Amino acid sequence: MRPLTEKDFKAEAEPVLQQVFTIDNPFAPHPFAKTIPQRRVVFGLEYDLKYTVKSPLIDALVAAASSVGDTGCYFTMLWRMNEEAKGEFNHWYIPFSEISAYKRNDYKIFGFAFNAENVLYSPSGKWGIMTSHEYHGLLGGTQEFMDEVRRRIPNLDEQVYGFLELWQQHKAHNIGAKTDWLPGLLTQIYDEETASEMLRKADLP
Repeated sequence: MRPLTEKDFKAEAEPVLQQVFTIDNPFAPHPFAKTIPQRRVVFGLEYDLKYTVKSPLIDALVAAASSVGDTGCYFTMLWRMNEEAKGEFNHWYIPFSEISAYKRNDYKIFGFAFNAENVLYSPSGKWGIMTSHEYHGLLGGTQEFMDEVRRRIPNLDEQVYGFLELWQQHKAHNIGAKTDWLPGLLTQIYDEETASEMLRKADLP
């Protein structure tokens, strides 16, 4: 396990993060880098994607990442704290041999990282997953990586419908949740025609 200072992050990790995501916001209309060929919304309360990634999804990600040559991943908080002087960090490199610390939400290592949105991503720029407080994740990667995730999570491509149902409920209950970012997100994942039809069926945005 290796914490990264902001200087380390800028030099070492941010360039590969930007190969997967162009913005650190899970509610942005176009969050994925153009070079990422496969993109999906991950959703399911069993994954507990509010600030963390639980099994079986985390296990699928580690297996898929290993299959494309990664031996670890970066972990970055999207809401940064300026606490390096106190020995607290916003970024880490996690060897897969030590992924159990992430899986058990080890606060002694990661501090408040699990209290806000964050992102796990490849040191080779081949994949990444961004979490949100609305229980969805944005997952992108190479074809080989995503094929392995699908093999282990067979309903991966159907999870978007549960995600849309949640936002349909938000709209129906008039809680003031913004949905204007959904068309851009779905268009970037699929195409404009498919995105429009999905949103029409869900009565969104």
